[in-house]
Amino acid sequence: MLAVAAAGCGSTDEPAAPVGTPSPHGVYSVGATIFGLGDGPVRLGSPPVAPLAGWLTPAAVPSPDGRYLAYNSWLELRRDDPRLSWSDQGIEPGDPLATPSLRLYDTQSATEELFEEGAFSLAWRSDGALAYFKGAERDYRAGVRYVGDIVVRASLEAEPEVWTSERARYIVAGWAGDRLIAYRESEGEALDVLVLGGPRHMRVLAADSALVAISPDGRQAFVEQGPAQGRPSVRVVDVVTGKVRGKLDLTRIDPAVGSVGYAGDWLGDRVVASSVSGLAVFGVRGRSIALERSIRAGARSLAEPRFADPTGRHVIAWASSPGVAAFVECDRLSGRCTRLVPLPRARGVHGFPVWRRPLYNPSRPLTTG
Repeated sequence: MLAVAAAGCGSTDEPAAPVGTPSPHGVYSVGATIFGLGDGPVRLGSPPVAPLAGWLTPAAVPSPDGRYLAYNSWLELRRDDPRLSWSDQGIEPGDPLATPSLRLYDTQSATEELFEEGAFSLAWRSDGALAYFKGAERDYRAGVRYVGDIVVRASLEAEPEVWTSERARYIVAGWAGDRLIAYRESEGEALDVLVLGGPRHMRVLAADSALVAISPDGRQAFVEQGPAQGRPSVRVVDVVTGKVRGKLDLTRIDPAVGSVGYAGDWLGDRVVASSVSGLAVFGVRGRSIALERSIRAGARSLAEPRFADPTGRHVIAWASSPGVAAFVECDRLSGRCTRLVPLPRARGVHGFPVWRRPLYNPSRPLTTG
């Protein structure tokens, strides 16, 4: 079983890992340094972070052709210490606190540019279209709800087109074919999963739910509901019709699972999701959903699990707690997990700690044709 050890954060350098230390598969970040994007590490202007979205959306999304990396950036305009009240810090309601933005790194020219200020959460379609949230204001302000619209660009050079029917707090999740999956966040951080089919063509796909993964063909969504909505459950929903194709009550299976989280992965007929104690792997066949394995990881949840090989045997995820962040690889067949250590040193940027996160494109299908 895994007991995740501390993996330095803050603005200090991390110790270099010993030669031969295993590292995660795919593209991932350690602070502002990106690995797996090209021949060697890439240093971005700031670390990929999305405080307004958390794990609901990837911190950065590689383009389908692999040339670009679009990432979420967060520029603090003034220090906001969560341990102190705003009045103790001299912060008044409406004061600008930070500016979210989307930045674009070009692997061909090894250059980076600001793509959009006052924006966060991006999904990249296989034909090059991009969707993201654009705030009604550029800056995030104290005590002011950050609302705006989801906009879509047909290409990097195209003008943005508003797809949402009203301003609200949205988070873009991923494309399901030519339809966009997103969240609408209400007061109290309640979430509805939405599907958008074009400009101002928006409907609720799953109320009071969160998206675990989109099917490989882009036709179905695997969603979860937590204990706040009753019995924890997972469902498979048809993206086009909204019909529920399968449902599983999680209270009737392994109690170690408890409930599952969002930002999982779907490969073939398997879905992996974070659970209360680690990971849960489900088999999805027709209208049937079954728990294939519950993987325990030191009694802690593992975030953003991704299948690491075509067979779906290995899963990469990461674990965190205050002052701790580490990548983990789990074997689906044996149920064992191993801590992975990224090789390089990394330094916090703009006051942010050194975060480790996988960087991926959850949109389906990922190729055209």
